[in-house]
Amino acid sequence: MLDLFKKEKCMTAIANGSILDISLVPDQVFSKKILGDGFAIIPSDGNFVSPVAGTIADVTETRHAYCITSDDGLDVLVHIGIDTVELRGNGFKSLVNVGDKVEKGTPIAKVDLALVEKEGYNTTSMVVVTNPDKLRSLKVFENPTVKIGDKAMIYKL
Repeated sequence: MLDLFKKEKCMTAIANGSILDISLVPDQVFSKKILGDGFAIIPSDGNFVSPVAGTIADVTETRHAYCITSDDGLDVLVHIGIDTVELRGNGFKSLVNVGDKVEKGTPIAKVDLALVEKEGYNTTSMVVVTNPDKLRSLKVFENPTVKIGDKAMIYKL
């Protein structure tokens, strides 16, 4: 009998850009995996999408972070930029609301990356599984350049 829980699944790129191993993110909360494990993308434009199919569980008031409960039970944090909470939402536009159903590739945010950089913030954006105890394995693709929707990480539950 086929065990569906052992089947590999994937998360897709949240933005066009370059994949970065999460351990290299210049913020210890992410690089030391304090919130969980995942991957990062250095975005080349300001379009951000959901990496999984699921439901929007939270959108921060500052619109820089999105929590998505995936259809397979993972709690996924999409965090746009480093310390960007300090911008108080300036340059960030949310395209989703709490309770919205999303698919992989559903647009969730539009960000003025030039403004973020002008204000002195790093635009590196993280995708973190905040309940990593549900994962049996996780592997980030070595592909340095990705486009929205490309496979970024495979995992098993």
